[in-house]
Amino acid sequence: MKGPPRLNTSILLFLVLRWRLSLQTRGRHLKQMTNRFIDRNILLSSARCCAILCLICVIDRSVVFAESHLTSNSGALTDFVSFWASSRILIDGGNPFSPLEVLELQRSLGLSETKPLMIWHPPWTLSLLLPFGAMPFQFSQFCWLLMQIFFILLSAQTLWTIYCRDAAPNAYWPWIAAFTLIPTWLVLIIGQMSPLILLGIVGFLHFQRKNQLYLAGASTVIISIKPHLFYLFWIGLILWLWKQRYWRIAVGAIVAGLIVAVIPLIIDPAVYQQFIDLYRFPGQSTPFNLPAPSLGSLLTLYVPHGNLPIQFLPPLVGSLWFLWHWHKHKELWNWYEQIPLMLLASLTCSAYAWTYDQVILLPAVVHGFVMVKRHSDSWYKSAPGLLYIAANGCYFAGKLFVTKDSYYFWLAPVFLLIYLGACTFSRSSNSPTPVKIA
Repeated sequence: MKGPPRLNTSILLFLVLRWRLSLQTRGRHLKQMTNRFIDRNILLSSARCCAILCLICVIDRSVVFAESHLTSNSGALTDFVSFWASSRILIDGGNPFSPLEVLELQRSLGLSETKPLMIWHPPWTLSLLLPFGAMPFQFSQFCWLLMQIFFILLSAQTLWTIYCRDAAPNAYWPWIAAFTLIPTWLVLIIGQMSPLILLGIVGFLHFQRKNQLYLAGASTVIISIKPHLFYLFWIGLILWLWKQRYWRIAVGAIVAGLIVAVIPLIIDPAVYQQFIDLYRFPGQSTPFNLPAPSLGSLLTLYVPHGNLPIQFLPPLVGSLWFLWHWHKHKELWNWYEQIPLMLLASLTCSAYAWTYDQVILLPAVVHGFVMVKRHSDSWYKSAPGLLYIAANGCYFAGKLFVTKDSYYFWLAPVFLLIYLGACTFSRSSNSPTPVKIA
């Protein structure tokens, strides 16, 4: 019997090549049809939305990442419970700085602690918190998380446009810079308001660069929510305004400051006196009594000082350094160049700050990313990149085993040294200056 007919090798090769060419042609037609009906920017925006949703799902409030998590009968509570409770009490006509009233409301949410979690920020902070106090707690806490994520992503994207002129409009490098900084994750888990301070800093940079000075001044009001974090900014701003006579910034700051200061005063005329009385409340520990991861707090713990406010010695040293730095650079002062170093110096020489507050170092992180990436495609293989990864890795690993924040006083000084190393790395390259904005 004859077997089945055999295909000639050349014919078989021709059929395979024709089939592959047909697939390529169909692929090109499909791509053209997709591009005609679906914009690439829409696809990228959808991908970013999916990434944000994944980020929200990843942030589990029951993680043992931070000791400031509060236990409750209904689950884990974050520091946001203090913001919500104070704003809700103010809306209801009570004293937002009364430990007794705050504890009663927090216990209604299932808080099992014996002491309330108080808000220690100045009263004008309540103007920004009132919308959240008007909502139910669970929904308000979720909206707060969404807002914090949005502020961080917006700040990262804006900083990238400031420090990298030739950046692609849909570059993902800002996101990498933001979320490789471990304090970013920590501040979202805890529910603190440091991303608001970051937004104020970035807003000041953005509007000052655009010569929208009234809005730049208004942005400083947001920074004043935690004025001690970036204390060098206030010294620099006063000196700069006096030299440059940019009074529109001062006008914007005064008008915006008056608006947010008067709103809680209208609801509760005694709110500022109540804030002062909070620091005099018997048996109530103030933030300055807590072991914070700062040089100022470290001095109070290990150096005999009696009644001397020795925790303010590092800020004094930082202020003296800044006066010398200002005198050296005042003729060619550029805020976008100076703020990263000022931020690092402020947190390094801080009297009181927590590691989650270091999310405000994002301008320094983005600036460092740009400097290193301009001179090395594999930024993570450069010395500053490796040190940055190592510092965040050590902090992350340490937090898994030792949650007490006071042990991480070294983090801000290490970030300062890494940033100075990135600047040295950039200057040692033969390439042009990495950051130059007209």
